[in-house]
Amino acid sequence: MKKWRFLSNQNSTIVGINDAGIETFTANMNKSLVREIIQNSLDAVIDGCTDPVEVEFVQFDILRESIPDVDELQRAINKCKKSNQNEPDAYKFFLNAENILSQPKIRVLRISDHKTKGLEGTDTCEKGISWSRLVKESGSSNKGQGSGGSFGIGKAAAFACSDLRTVFYSSKDARGLLSNFGVAKLVSFEDKNPGDWTTGIGYYSEDNRFVAINELTKFDINYNRVDSGTDIYILGMHDTDDFENTFTKAVLLDFLVSLVNKKLVVRIQNQIIDSTTLSKYMNKLNPYESEEIKDLLEYYHLLTSHDPKIKKIKLDSAKYGKQFGFKDGECTLYLKEDEGLNRKIMITRRAGMRILEQNRISGSIDFTGVLIIEGNQMNESFKKMEVPSHDAWEPGRVRGEEKKYNNILLGLRKYLRETVKDLFGKVTTNSMDALGASDFLPDKSTDEEEKSLKKDEMSTRIKSLEGKVIEPSKERTRSIDKVEVDSDPEGETGSGKGEEPGPVKPTPPHPGPVIGVNPRNQGGLKNKEGNEKNLKKIQVKKRLMCTNAKSGIYHLSFIVPSNTSEAKLEFTLSGEQSDFELPILNAKVLNGNAKVTSIKGNKVFLSGLEKGKNLKTEIQVEFDKYCMMEVDYYACKK
Repeated sequence: MKKWRFLSNQNSTIVGINDAGIETFTANMNKSLVREIIQNSLDAVIDGCTDPVEVEFVQFDILRESIPDVDELQRAINKCKKSNQNEPDAYKFFLNAENILSQPKIRVLRISDHKTKGLEGTDTCEKGISWSRLVKESGSSNKGQGSGGSFGIGKAAAFACSDLRTVFYSSKDARGLLSNFGVAKLVSFEDKNPGDWTTGIGYYSEDNRFVAINELTKFDINYNRVDSGTDIYILGMHDTDDFENTFTKAVLLDFLVSLVNKKLVVRIQNQIIDSTTLSKYMNKLNPYESEEIKDLLEYYHLLTSHDPKIKKIKLDSAKYGKQFGFKDGECTLYLKEDEGLNRKIMITRRAGMRILEQNRISGSIDFTGVLIIEGNQMNESFKKMEVPSHDAWEPGRVRGEEKKYNNILLGLRKYLRETVKDLFGKVTTNSMDALGASDFLPDKSTDEEEKSLKKDEMSTRIKSLEGKVIEPSKERTRSIDKVEVDSDPEGETGSGKGEEPGPVKPTPPHPGPVIGVNPRNQGGLKNKEGNEKNLKKIQVKKRLMCTNAKSGIYHLSFIVPSNTSEAKLEFTLSGEQSDFELPILNAKVLNGNAKVTSIKGNKVFLSGLEKGKNLKTEIQVEFDKYCMMEVDYYACKK
């Protein structure tokens, strides 16, 4: 009979709420779930399959009675609460779990993979086969060479995301064998008699042998598995703000290389992330949101751009690795030098999951890099040093061979430093040319002057350099958080840092005659001028994009920080010595209920702004070249 079964601990270990495996992933549970699940799926690809592995994350609600033997599960959760009244963390958790399971509908996350082997060995359920390792065993893994995981604790990430600590596994293997099994990782509780404690783990099984049930789980009525692979159902999925966006960012951050190399396709609700749609998701990211996002965009450019500045270097084992058995080409290093880059190298192993970002490579060279470890020997060596969270290497993990693996790790860091230095290191000389001074000095010194010049000393022909100290303006405009340029139909503009020099800072434009479709009546302008003293400068993150440089068209967007009846946008053009006012020809709001009430010079006046709305505006400036602009936002709170 299929039902939930909780085993007695036979008066042995009592299990509490702080399960070591689960606690490993609770700090950032969604990101950890994405990392561990996708990594496991990439490791389970069908032998010889060249198609990308597909992984789905779909969230939905089910009726309470759709959960198998739900009343027995609720009884166990209630006993966990009662048996742990003196344990505040456990009591609070199971009080919440009891409430969730009492609701008419329960939130479920389905995770499904395709082009994978499925859970093999469900006909015998013997120790060591993939079904047993995932469902019943703890801390064991025998994944093949080059796989991403090796500790067998990644499966705990699913339980960390469940407010019921309950997960169902359903699978179809390559032979067509079906399996279904439920696991509840609760805590020890007193069961039938006082002093009779359970192990804290419950299984939904057909009998006391705790083997797989020969059928598929049917929680999602809109889904039917027809190919081989595994479905994981997380019951009582923890609520996540903006589920789709959160999971999408987690996929992009940790599996960029897998996506670019066409090894992975991810579906999140109705969104598809793969090599063909990747650019769409990257274009939505704001580099000023966080350093992590800024770095991600740099790595994406490095892996996908045809920029000739990008260097692609295959490992020469004579330079690094030959003494450890590494062969030529076992890793590939992508590097680019450019001003303002992050001075880091993101490192992945074969499957493509980000392991870590190596920094402290150079304090003087601006560069970014990606290292992909592809060879068998190199993969296995670094896999042995990998910590359970897959985000660092520790030579001490390889007992008895700490010295060897410490040398492997130090050797890699040295190889990266020297490669960066050899490619981008600046040639130093024993002379210094004061900027522009060489234009006014003779090509050769006289004999008497030559006698006074010594090696490694500056020539005393330049007696002194004098300059004025200019006090900066007390009130400075703030730079916008992001400037982007879309490709102009006429080919005048480019996006980001490319091969050509950046835009020349223009001289200030002169206001021309007032023309435009938006309100610019003098009466309205006067009224606004009179009320400007009520508008206060407010710092907001803004995003400015040039959509047509020749016509002077720009799009500005930002999140409105508070409700306001009046607001002002003030635009300035950044010059070499100072900021210049930038005359606005036209302005309009592209979304929402806000309106442009008037325009005066470089100022656009707005009304009806609503808190939390993403306000998008279009402005036209009186300048036919790409401008470096700054924008200040002023508002009057209601």
